[in-house]
Amino acid sequence: MRAAAGLLLALGLVACATTESGVDSYTLGRGLVTYDAMVRAKGDCAAVGGEVRPKGVKGEDPAQMSNYVCFIPKKGATS
Repeated sequence: MRAAAGLLLALGLVACATTESGVDSYTLGRGLVTYDAMVRAKGDCAAVGGEVRPKGVKGEDPAQMSNYVCFIPKKGATS
């Protein structure tokens, strides 16, 4: 439970910091992918106008949160 709370706090802080500094994407963090963790990450990402995507590098473990990013399109860009 403490690990989940720490992960939520870290994701929240990262999400706030990245949008203010102009960063267009950020890694979701450490830990295993669980349904609840991914739902929270997708919600946090959507709140800043982003979408959760896998990094897409061959050989990466899809069960690790660090292998996903919150992709935030640049303002004025179309994807």
